[in-house]
Amino acid sequence: MAESPPPTPPPLPNVPIIHRPNQVTGAAPLDRPPLAERKRLMVVDDEGPVLKLVTRILATDNYEISSADSGEAAARLLQQPGFAGIDLLVTDLMMPGMTGRELAAIVRKSNPNVRVLYVTGFADTLFTGVNELGPGESFIEKPFGADGLLEATRLLMFGQISNGKTEEDKRENPTEWADDRLRAKIVRFLRRWGIA
Repeated sequence: MAESPPPTPPPLPNVPIIHRPNQVTGAAPLDRPPLAERKRLMVVDDEGPVLKLVTRILATDNYEISSADSGEAAARLLQQPGFAGIDLLVTDLMMPGMTGRELAAIVRKSNPNVRVLYVTGFADTLFTGVNELGPGESFIEKPFGADGLLEATRLLMFGQISNGKTEEDKRENPTEWADDRLRAKIVRFLRRWGIA
C-alpha cells in the first residue's frame, strides 16, 4: 500500500507587519507630521528580521539610517574615516559579544551627546547594576508597534511627538468638570500633596 502525501498546510493569514491606525474604521490618524530636521540614526540588533523591521519602520520618518548586526560591527562602522556620526543609537540591549549598554558607552566616548534607545525583551535586566538610565537614554520593550517606536524616537530626539502643539492641562479647563466645587477640591488636594 502506497503512503499518501502529507496534507498541505493551510496558507498563512495575510496580516500586515505594520499596523496603520488610519486604516482602521473610526480611528483617527496620529498627529505626527514629517520631521523638518533630519537626524542620523544607527540601528543595531543581532536578529536580522528585527533589524530589518526596525530600520524599515524608522525609515518612514525623516532619518538618515545606518545599521549593524552586532555591537562590534557598529563600533567598526562608527570608527570608519568619513563616517558622519549619529544623533541617536537604537540598539538591542542583550546581544552576544558586546551588549547594547557597552556599545552606548563606546559611542559616548566620541560623542557624549548621543541619545540612546534600548530595545529589549528583558526590561527587568535593563537596570541590573544601575539604579536608573542615564541622561538621553530611554527604552522600549518588545513587542512594540510601529507607532510606539516612532513616538519613542521622536520623544527622545525632540522631546515631543508632533509639531510642537502642547496639550492643554485639563485640570485648568472648567468645561472638563461638571461641578467646579469638586474640581477645586481635587486640585487643592493634589497641590497640597505636591502632585499638581
